[in-house]
Amino acid sequence: MASLVPLNADGQKRSPLAGELKTRFPVAVILLLTLVACGKEGPPLPPEIRIAERTSDLKAYQEGEVAELRWSYPSMTTAGQTLTDIEAIEVWRATLPKGQEPPPPITPQDRALQRQLLEAQGEIVQRLDPPEIEAATRGKFLVYRDDLARWRQGVAVNPETAVVLWYGVRTICCRKRESELSNVARLLPAKPPDPPTGLELTAGAQGIDVRWEAVPGISVLVERSPDGTVWTAVTEQAVSGGEWQDSQADQGRAWSYRLRSVAPLEGGGQVIGDPSEPGRIEHPDTYPPPNPEEVVCLPEGATVRVRWQLVPGAATYEVSRRSGGLPAEVLVSDLTAVEITDVDPPLGNTTYLVVARDAVGNTSDSAECSVVMGAVP
Repeated sequence: MASLVPLNADGQKRSPLAGELKTRFPVAVILLLTLVACGKEGPPLPPEIRIAERTSDLKAYQEGEVAELRWSYPSMTTAGQTLTDIEAIEVWRATLPKGQEPPPPITPQDRALQRQLLEAQGEIVQRLDPPEIEAATRGKFLVYRDDLARWRQGVAVNPETAVVLWYGVRTICCRKRESELSNVARLLPAKPPDPPTGLELTAGAQGIDVRWEAVPGISVLVERSPDGTVWTAVTEQAVSGGEWQDSQADQGRAWSYRLRSVAPLEGGGQVIGDPSEPGRIEHPDTYPPPNPEEVVCLPEGATVRVRWQLVPGAATYEVSRRSGGLPAEVLVSDLTAVEITDVDPPLGNTTYLVVARDAVGNTSDSAECSVVMGAVP
């Protein structure tokens, strides 16, 4: 049977392939144009503008005649990226008569207006360049100390007029781009409280007891020094009352202590006074470790296992045994473990005595347990 061949309009034979190409050609052209269009460059994207994120945790308090500012080290941009190119940090200060100070901000709009007022009436008191930023870094924070005595000399304010200080900081990075001004830290300068009096120091097994004459409304910071020159605050917060125990002072050496009064400020914050006259005390290591506890004797066939709880501060243990009315004999004197096995215990009633010893030789009282051993069949 002959196959059918399609004819053209003029009666000539028409190729099936020619018809197929004629049908597919428009599709191929469309695909080609699409590919060309995909490779065409669009308009260039604008470069990313890097700006440091605004500081929001600035705090200020007064220590003697110094206003200390503390805030987190700038680490992020407004886009949430890591900030690595800080060029400077500006410290702002404004002096306002207390009677003209706006009320505390409540809304974000209030806080924005507060920052605008600081920028309008304030001034840059310090520009911290990279070396100064490094010197001001304290771990995750930056610290700046403003000399209030110098501020009083340069400000034209009636001594009878109460004034308030507003502080703010601004980070400059990324080719001199400025961040928004930080939150406003408020400080009402006040006369520092007098140092505490009546400092007394007493050393004991649990630590060094520090006592002073308590003053109503005044709390106290305790500072400690190994040599009387380099001081460290050993109380995280100011303590109330007239005594505090330093349980972290190492034994076997002398320590110096001094105190600072801390008074609350109106509207929040605090003012820290000058340090008291220091006192010094020897803290000798003459205190024995605690007695061993839970001493038990466990017969195990022809042997006896003696064990006890770990004693805080003990370096070694001494174990003795006493039997038949005879004086106690030492089995081991420098044991570091908390158990021992007596492989040759005597028959009859035997008492085991355990003593704890610290690194300098102070020994506890003995703790004991007893066991009755019979002949093993």
